[in-house]
Amino acid sequence: MKKGLLLFAITLVVAHMMAQEQKEVVTGQGYADDVYYSLDNGTVVTASRLTWDLGFTTDNFSVSILANNGAEVELYAYPKGDTADWETLDTTGMAWTPMYNSIETFDEGAFSANASMHPDYGWGTYNMSTHNITGDSLFVIKTLGGNYKKLAIIVRGAMANTWEFKYANLDGSDEVVELLNAGEYKAKSFVYYSIDSTAVVDREPATGDWDLLFTRYFDYNIPYIVTGVLTNEAHLLAQEVKEDDLDQSTFTQYADSAFTSGISIIGSDWKSFNMGTFAYDVATDVVYFLKKYGETDSTYYKIYFTGFSGSGEGKYTFMQEELMSSVSVSNPGMIKTLELYPNPASQVLNLVVDHQGEIAISIYDITGRNVYSRVDHSGGFNTLSMDIGSLQPGLFFLKVRAGDLTEVIRFIKE
Repeated sequence: MKKGLLLFAITLVVAHMMAQEQKEVVTGQGYADDVYYSLDNGTVVTASRLTWDLGFTTDNFSVSILANNGAEVELYAYPKGDTADWETLDTTGMAWTPMYNSIETFDEGAFSANASMHPDYGWGTYNMSTHNITGDSLFVIKTLGGNYKKLAIIVRGAMANTWEFKYANLDGSDEVVELLNAGEYKAKSFVYYSIDSTAVVDREPATGDWDLLFTRYFDYNIPYIVTGVLTNEAHLLAQEVKEDDLDQSTFTQYADSAFTSGISIIGSDWKSFNMGTFAYDVATDVVYFLKKYGETDSTYYKIYFTGFSGSGEGKYTFMQEELMSSVSVSNPGMIKTLELYPNPASQVLNLVVDHQGEIAISIYDITGRNVYSRVDHSGGFNTLSMDIGSLQPGLFFLKVRAGDLTEVIRFIKE
């Protein structure tokens, strides 16, 4: 009897380990490439990082502009004036602090680093009549090629989904004015631009096609450029579990309430450089759980890293396992029929949901300040109305938490 139980236990362990697959992602010599990776299909796109300076969001209700910090592009806010000082910009004694992309969300690019209270978004001011954001700040950027340019965002056309901006040499020569139609790239999260080449760069796969981004980015908590993994916050949540004596191959004890949309949960600190061997050591006490959600179900994965080659090849080696899928019909924690209208709204905002149980709703302004909260108990298909008449006009984020799922929807208050 005991022998039979032992054989059964061994069979379960072997079957579990067979469900794990070893994966490899290669970012090239010197980590020159970004790799967009799908948990279902592997590498989707390998794109050179050395082709762009700026990334503009394609979401009408976002104001994010990225700087290519991972390739040492540096962005500075001009401290001596604003767009009115375009002709007289002076970099004498320049010792300014660069601004960096957020490592929490792609929705806060480097240009928003100085955002304050609405209607100031860090690089421009919101117009409640047109819903456009007019640039009012002056920047200096060190491009991928090491050239210093002055730069200003002219206007973000929210409804038209366009970006108009200009840049020139510091002395004003070779001025370029660009009108970028982000709506043409709506399936992607960002469309990119090279200042040195004066060209739009289409390098990113469709948002729904990738889950992980193997890349380089500036981690301002350290602070320096790191090589690591960011997650697609559009449909992926993550959590890290780190424990002494953790068995990476068999550990599956995630907490459904601990998943978060922070893009750098995996990040870079699962590895460290060993000065004795001049090679990277990979942590053996940490695993990452990923929750990929869609309209009708969620799928859970576990990954842990087993190797990292360093800059010679830029190869990541890791184990990946699909743990389970949960279908919304039998999962009361899944938000269904999630719709927000009207958008823009002036007085009343309506949220349509189909959920059994508690729903927590919060509204945040562009600075992250909570301006509205409520908790409801829903018995199924329901429309929840919110009075937003007291909010100042501008861009807001409505966060809905139902069971173990959290979703964020942007809206404009007129």
